[in-house]
Amino acid sequence: MSLPRNVLTTTPENRETPLSDARSWVTPNRLFFVRNHFDIPEIDVSAWRLVVEGAVQCKVELDWDQLNALPQRSVFATMECAGNGRSFLQPKVEGVQWRAGAVGHAKWIGVPLRYVLEEAKLTP
Repeated sequence: MSLPRNVLTTTPENRETPLSDARSWVTPNRLFFVRNHFDIPEIDVSAWRLVVEGAVQCKVELDWDQLNALPQRSVFATMECAGNGRSFLQPKVEGVQWRAGAVGHAKWIGVPLRYVLEEAKLTP
């Protein structure tokens, strides 16, 4: 059985953006490339915590709802896997044999890391 054209590996999943299907400068989520080094873990959001400790003045621990209650922002950004185009190299090198589809441009929405780090008060 052959894989769909844009799927390079299934375990872990690595899938290219099918560039021939791109109709805009923004890559839709369903077409965005997927790069994984390991299988996707299952996360219990009710038990999940973000903990920032170490070189900080205040240990910060946030659950999913607390994190998402912080101010969010959106930015358009391009992401590209460092291995994009690897399949074209001669001689061949190890790794997922990406063609030209390990790149996408999308609107990313979330809490800037700065807000969490300001709450933790980083030490010099």
